[in-house]
Amino acid sequence: MNCVNGRPPNILCASTVLALATLGNARLVHADQAGTLTFSWQAPTGCPSRGQVSGEIARLLGGEIRVPQGGDITARAAVEHGLTWSLAMDTELAGRPGRRSLEAASCQDLANAAALIIALMIDPDAVAAHATPPQPVAAPPPVTPPEPDPGPAPKSRPRAVEFLVGIHAAGSYGTLPSIDIGVGGGIGLAGRRWRAELRGSYGLRRDQKAWAAAPAGAYGQFNFWAVAFAGCFNIGRESLAFGPCADAEVGVTSAKGFGVSQSLPADTLWSALGAGGYAAISLGRHLGLPLHLDVLAPLRRSEFVFKNEPKRVFQAPAVGVRMSAGIELRF
Repeated sequence: MNCVNGRPPNILCASTVLALATLGNARLVHADQAGTLTFSWQAPTGCPSRGQVSGEIARLLGGEIRVPQGGDITARAAVEHGLTWSLAMDTELAGRPGRRSLEAASCQDLANAAALIIALMIDPDAVAAHATPPQPVAAPPPVTPPEPDPGPAPKSRPRAVEFLVGIHAAGSYGTLPSIDIGVGGGIGLAGRRWRAELRGSYGLRRDQKAWAAAPAGAYGQFNFWAVAFAGCFNIGRESLAFGPCADAEVGVTSAKGFGVSQSLPADTLWSALGAGGYAAISLGRHLGLPLHLDVLAPLRRSEFVFKNEPKRVFQAPAVGVRMSAGIELRF
C-alpha cells in the first residue's frame, strides 16, 4: 500500500501510521523497565556540584547508575555551613521515606557521604564489589635522632706533669783556673709551662798550672763537683720547649799543691746563684735532648795559696759560665 504518492492521505493510511506509532511506543516502555533516580543537591559555593556527586555515585556502583526495577529513588540533599558542615538528606525508596542528618569537617566529606548513601540504596552488592579496600598505611620507619657531630678528633695532649731522668756532659768556666769538663745526671718534673730540675755534675779534668812566684816546679791541682737546682719557664711548644731559668748551686772545690816542701789538700765550699736559659728538643713521646746555659755569680770566692807564699794561686772570678747538653727520658 502506497500512502505517500503525492496525493492527500486517505483515512486508511492515517489509521495505519497511527497504529504503528503506538506499537513502537509500547515496545520502548517495555524495554526500559528499570527504576528511576531523582536527585537534588543544594550546597554553598565551593562545594562539589551535583554532577560531581552523581559521578561519585556511578563510581561506587562500578561506573554506571542502574536503579533496579520497582526501586524508584528520590533523594534531596542540602548542605549548610555554620560552626561545622552539616547535611540534611530526605530520601524515598519504593514509597518508604527516610531522613538523615550528618556533620563533617568539610563539604567534600558530606558529598562523599551522600553519594555513598544513595549508592547503597540503589545496589549495596555493587558497592561492596567495587569498593576499594583501604590500603594499610605502612608505619613510617623509626626516626633515629642524628648523632651529635663530634667535631675534629681531639689532639693527644701530654700529661699534666712529666717525670724527667737524664744524663749530661757539662763544661764550665770560672769555677777552676781553666775550663773544666765533667759529666752528671739529673731528675726533674715538667709541666706544660714550667720545668724544675735537680742536676749533679762532677769534673773530670785535673787542672794543673805552675806559677812564676812559686818555687820552681810547683803547681796546683784542682777538682770540682756541685749540685744545682734550676727552675725554668717554658714559652715554647711540645716539640721544642725553651725559656728562661733561675739557678742555685752548691758544691765543693778541691785543691792540692805539688812541688813544694809541704802540701796540704784544701776543700772549699762553693755556692752560687745565677740565671740562664734552656731548650729541650723532643725526639718522640718519651725522649728529649735538653740544653742549658747558665751564668753564675759565686756567693763566696775562696782564695788558694801556697803555704808561706804570699801570692794568690787562684780565686774564682765574680761571674762564671756553665753549659750542659744531655739526653733525658720523660714518663
